[in-house]
Amino acid sequence: MRRSAHSVGAVAVAFLLLQPPAVAAQGAADEDARQPRPALMAPRAASALLLDAVKAGERWVVAGQRGNILLSDDASAWQQVPVPVDATLTRLHFLDGQRGWAVGYDGTLLGTVDGGREWTLLQFDPQWARPYYDLHFFDADNGLLAGANGALLATTDGGRTWTANESETFEDQQNLYRLVALGDGSLLIAGERGFLARSKDRGASWQRLRSPYTGSFFGALPTGDKGVLIFGLRGNAFHSADIDLAEALDAEALQALRDAELDPDAASGGASPVSEVAGWRALDSAQVESLFDATVTADGRVVLVGMNGHVMQADLDSGRLTRLPVAPDNNMNAVVAAGDELIVVGTAGAQRIALP
Repeated sequence: MRRSAHSVGAVAVAFLLLQPPAVAAQGAADEDARQPRPALMAPRAASALLLDAVKAGERWVVAGQRGNILLSDDASAWQQVPVPVDATLTRLHFLDGQRGWAVGYDGTLLGTVDGGREWTLLQFDPQWARPYYDLHFFDADNGLLAGANGALLATTDGGRTWTANESETFEDQQNLYRLVALGDGSLLIAGERGFLARSKDRGASWQRLRSPYTGSFFGALPTGDKGVLIFGLRGNAFHSADIDLAEALDAEALQALRDAELDPDAASGGASPVSEVAGWRALDSAQVESLFDATVTADGRVVLVGMNGHVMQADLDSGRLTRLPVAPDNNMNAVVAAGDELIVVGTAGAQRIALP
């Protein structure tokens, strides 16, 4: 079964079913539901579910459930800012200290030009009713959106209008969870069911890569000039020191992969979801908690965060993941390094964690 629900963290959504007495009233309610509602200003927004965190210039910005966006100068005291929509926000992206965007559920896209103090609703599509999971802008005008069911869109006007990518690469409709620019300028998308694809022309065309894992990848972290670390479900993580060595799938190999996914006997045959694939090295680990985000600390350590308070340090040379002894046991959805500390967001809101 294809999974289109958000996988990064535990998002609890409650649906209130109303039964109005008249069809006219129902129609009005449906029309109201299609209109954006501003996020509520909540005293405890900093401790509510948050899904992403970034550093925009000298300011910290976090975002999450119910359209909450908060700012801080020290990552300790947080101030919620007005947001014109209450949809859950999944990802933030800033070009610099002023220009940034946020994406989320119901096809939501927000933009800011003042470092996150004020936000403009650029796109809202509750009839589509699915989320965007990530975005990347090359400059103030040109960018990409990646989301549920293989959605990949491009803009040339700063996000006001978008054109869907019709490439056959995305016709299998896997959720696209992470879109990152690598050190060589190419782009990598990682997603559901081991989906990996690379573009060398700023997203105009894509090439599917053979995956070392058939489960979902939730995150990707560029390493060096051509390297990337990918990670996700059940703590699986893989490193490519040179993405040029990763094997591409030709049309015949891609069709064979699709046939295997459609074959229930093959799906239940007991084969390992992890396999040796050219260009990728699996990182050994004793834990199976899913990993959602990663960062590089000031002293060069690669640190990953995930379910149930798991903070892992990756040794890319030896190919191992080691758990760090940190106190929080809540789910952590995103992480940014800050000196000898980590700024993490998750089910307990925004937290600072000292690195051992």
